[in-house]
Amino acid sequence: MALVNSTAKAFKAMHTPKSPIVLTNIWDVSSLNAVLALNQGDNKPVKAIATASWAIAAAAGCKDEELTFEQNIAAIKQVAPLCREADLPLTADLQDGYGPRIQEVVATAIRLVFRAPISKIASPLQVTGKAVISAASEAGCPEFVLNVRCDVFCLDDPNLDDETRMKEAIARGKAFLELGATTVFYWGGPKGGLSKAHLQTLVKELDGRVSVQLRAYAGSPTVSELADIGVARISIGPTLHFVAMGAVQKAASSILEEGKMPM
Repeated sequence: MALVNSTAKAFKAMHTPKSPIVLTNIWDVSSLNAVLALNQGDNKPVKAIATASWAIAAAAGCKDEELTFEQNIAAIKQVAPLCREADLPLTADLQDGYGPRIQEVVATAIRLVFRAPISKIASPLQVTGKAVISAASEAGCPEFVLNVRCDVFCLDDPNLDDETRMKEAIARGKAFLELGATTVFYWGGPKGGLSKAHLQTLVKELDGRVSVQLRAYAGSPTVSELADIGVARISIGPTLHFVAMGAVQKAASSILEEGKMPM
């Protein structure tokens, strides 16, 4: 387990404010291989691999919230060995930790030799956060990378104004970090996108230990713009899956409706 913990420690060090780790989330072996191919040249832009539970669920024919632990872990087991061969950390979207099974989830993640963040916390944070860190330590990986999701800006509650949401987001974020989280992931906000000012405030209050999703914020800031704001981690969720399925649909349309192969 020493190797697993040292790899987790190295991955944790990649979460650097103003020089964030950038993750292009995959969902199966084919999408993983497409991303890994980028490292074949001298320039090796892929530093780590991440999964997207939404895309895994779509490939399994169900909704993200219907994806079972068994379905999710089966997909992850397919890509984990390839990530080890490529000497790249694998960070997995394990949703809410699957409630009472959270210790089993963490132990399974570590046995697969990858660092698995919980992408959102639905249980009381003191209980869940401590359970994750405790389970990771017991499994021999105290440097376990935990990326916790905070949904306070997504809550559909007219009684929560922007100031109240921000105070709650900061309080929850600091509590998560105190419990051992590496970063806190925020999304939502006005018209589905937090503003630059929101992100700047969160980064300032959490000392840069903020995780974001590319193009999920007002103005669609780029990777470099998000880095300038000071975030530590950038992912893309199921975006690659959307792009891939769009390409499949376009190609099929060209063949079936125009009678020719797409260019």
